[in-house]
Parts: sequence; structure tokens; C-alpha cells
Amino acid sequence: MSACIGIVICNYNKEDYIVNCIKSILASTMKDFDIYVVDNASADHSVERIKEVYAGQVTLIVNQENLGGSGGFNTGLREALKHDYQYLMCVDNDVVFDERAVEELYQFLEHHPETGMVGSKVYFMDDPKKIWSYGGEINYERYVQVDHYRNCIDTADIPEMDYVDYVPACALMARTEAIRKVGIMPEDNFIYLDDMEWGYNFNQAGYKVAVCGTSRVWHKGGGRNAGNTFIHYYMWRNRLNFFMKELPKEEKEQFTENILTEMFRMIYSVNLKGETNIIKTLMYAFDDAVHHVRGKAIEGKILTRVSVANRLELALKNSNSVIILFNGNYEGMGNIIRNIRGFHEDMKIAIAIDDTFDREQYPDCEITGEYHPEEYDAHLVMCSHIFSLPEDAPEDWYIDPWCNIIYSAEDFVYCKSFEQTKDLFVLCKKELLLQIE
Repeated sequence: MSACIGIVICNYNKEDYIVNCIKSILASTMKDFDIYVVDNASADHSVERIKEVYAGQVTLIVNQENLGGSGGFNTGLREALKHDYQYLMCVDNDVVFDERAVEELYQFLEHHPETGMVGSKVYFMDDPKKIWSYGGEINYERYVQVDHYRNCIDTADIPEMDYVDYVPACALMARTEAIRKVGIMPEDNFIYLDDMEWGYNFNQAGYKVAVCGTSRVWHKGGGRNAGNTFIHYYMWRNRLNFFMKELPKEEKEQFTENILTEMFRMIYSVNLKGETNIIKTLMYAFDDAVHHVRGKAIEGKILTRVSVANRLELALKNSNSVIILFNGNYEGMGNIIRNIRGFHEDMKIAIAIDDTFDREQYPDCEITGEYHPEEYDAHLVMCSHIFSLPEDAPEDWYIDPWCNIIYSAEDFVYCKSFEQTKDLFVLCKKELLLQIE
């Protein structure tokens, strides 16, 4: 007779993390589970380490090639579905579990029969009180996935449970009967948005998707292949495919206008920085979405990131203090501060904001209710995007959540050409995108 839960861990080139992940699961208060580790053709010593440390305690499946996150998980799910587990779990290799995390997910599904899938509250491993994800929603105004409470400090104000559109596959549990009905993870994504689409499929099939705050895990995450254009290809291709497939026909024209505007905004931004390989990959992603190309990208579409100077660092190279006029985007502010600290650890950073500002978010910054740029070496005005400034915006230094910056007269000339050039891009690409079904 099988155990109650089948736990599938997908691993790729993280030998130390996978060992610690398995260790934390084996230390769980609930023991009624089997562990399947799927290795996606790792080039490190993952397979040897797993065999050495956990021989006889896990079922190890070694893929002959990297099948991506969805392909890796599905390899294990297909094997687990041969047995009669009541529940199945998906776990990333760089997650560490609280001892009660598995049991809390199990108890949640036991007491909420309407729920088909439940996820843990996920924290940053390197910042253990800060939330990495607590489920999320599909935003149909911006056509993105939005992780709830991302970068927020955990407090009693955050609900103990919630119903959501999706939960990340780094730590989720689902009813086996629901998986048999809905299907396994969307495999043709290869990676990214596969867990979002899976949660969407569960909801569409009539199952609720939930998060359980008493199930806690810590996720390392990573730079998302910051040295190449990996994330740009898969995120954009899969995003275009998902929304063009799932949106009602009458909403697709609005989607094409919005998504092409966003894509061109990114193209225009990275061109300002000189990162031309990102532009090439975005065009490959667009072309593959239009022509229904799915799965793993063929060679030549994921490119090495061009090494360029940090424009924010160039702007602040002669400064020891800076004041930032906050616009309400906490995640964007955090990104700006991390960027500055990366090249100037001792920079005096002041944030100008009203009294509603959550001061605990940035304890190493000066918080002021007034904006006096003359008192600092440099000043930055936060905006939603440097290409979204109103026509009457005064000439100033502007920065957006992605650290795109305007700080010279040449930058302003470039930015003023955005709208006209964008309209031409949308006109050229719109009809192609509307062909996707």
C-alpha cells in the first residue's frame, strides 16, 4: 500500500540545495510520504550526492536531458500517478521546509474538500521574515502574474489562508483525483508560468486553489540566469501564448495593444542601455509565439547578455548622498536601493514620502516628509516608467522600478521619440499577434 503523499522534487545543478531540501522534508512531523527526486541531467554532482546521502530513502529518476521545470515535475508526477497516493506535491530543489509544512498542507486539504491545490507561505531564504510569495493572481489589466505580498515582512495582518489564482510550484500539494481530472503541469511552457497556468486550469475545472499560512518554507531562488536572455525568452513567449489562448475573442485586440506597447517599452529601454541581445531574444520569443513554437528553445535564441555600464552608477558616480522622491511602489524602491548599495555601499539614501510610508521596509535609509533635493549630491524622482512621463513633466532626473534612468539632455531627446516609434511598432506587429489562437 502506498503512502498518503507522493512528493516530487525537481533538481537541476543544485547539489548542496537538493541535499538540504530532502533533509528538511525527512524531518517533517508527518512521515506518511514517499519522495521522488527528478534530476534534469545535472552537470554537477547532484546525482552522486543524492545516492550517497539518501540511498534507499528517495526514488531517484535521472532524465537524459534537461526537460525544464514542468517537464521535470511531470516526469515525477507520471511515476507517482502509477500509485494510489491521496495527495501529490511539487517541490523546488532550493526550498527548506518547516517541520510542520507538509502536515499543514495535508490538514488543509483534509478540511477543505472544495480545494484541489494548496501552497505554502514562501519566504526568502536569505531574508527569512520577508515573503517571497503567498499565492498570486492573474492580472487581466496588465496581463501579468502577481505574487501576493512579495517583499513584504510577515505580520499578523496577513490572512492565515486565502483563495488565489495560482500557487508557485516550489511548494504545493494537490489532490491526486484533481490532477487526474485537470492534467499534469502544462509541459510545453518548459519553464515559467507553468505553475500559473496549472492553477488556472484547476480553477477552470471547478477546484479552488488556496494558500495556507501555517505551512512555511524558505526559498533560495536565484538570479534567473542573469548572464543570459533565458528568462526574457520563456517569460515573453509563454505569456503571449497564455493570454492569446485564454482571453475571450473580444478582449484580444486590447491585449495586443497593451502587450506590444509593453514589449516595445522594454526594447526601447534596453536599447538605451546597449543590451541588443535582449532585443534579439524578444523578437525570437514573439516569432515563436506567433508560430506556435513551444517547449525548449532551439540553440541560438537564448543569448549571452551584453556587458554594459550601469547607467544608475554612472549618474551617481560623483555622489555620496541621494534623495529619492517616492511614488508608492515599494518593490520598485527596494530594487533601486539594492542597485545603489551594489555599487556604493555607504551612499546616504534619503526617501521623501508622506507619513503613510512603511519605515520598517528600509531601516538603513533616512525617511523625510519633505523633498529638498538641494541638500543632497543627487536626486531622483520615481516614476512608473521613464517613457510614461507626461508631456509637461519638468526636465529632471527620473528613475523607474527597473532602474531605467533619465539624467541627461540626450536621454530626454530619446524619450520624447518613444510614443511615435512605439505606435509604428504596434502597427507592424498587431495583426501577426492576433493570429495566435
